[in-house]
Amino acid sequence: LSENCTTKGTDNGANAYAAHWETPSNWMAKDFDAVSWPQATEYSEDEIGVNNKKSYMNFIEKFSGAGASFIWSTNVVLDNEVLLRYEVK
Repeated sequence: LSENCTTKGTDNGANAYAAHWETPSNWMAKDFDAVSWPQATEYSEDEIGVNNKKSYMNFIEKFSGAGASFIWSTNVVLDNEVLLRYEVK
């Protein structure tokens, strides 16, 4: 820990838990049935707060005011892996 970090208010993790769903090995296959997957949730720039994230600021013209939307799961804090499928018809 750096001198700027604190562990006050933390516990030993005894009540912590995680949920994990195995990634299907064939999820990228053309015939994979993703009908049971939840729909993506769309967020605005203000909801996500791209103005304080260096990776977005490097390409501000691509992200800020470009009319794009940030899509993720329903929880941008807890979900750290999102699989995306896009079907071209």
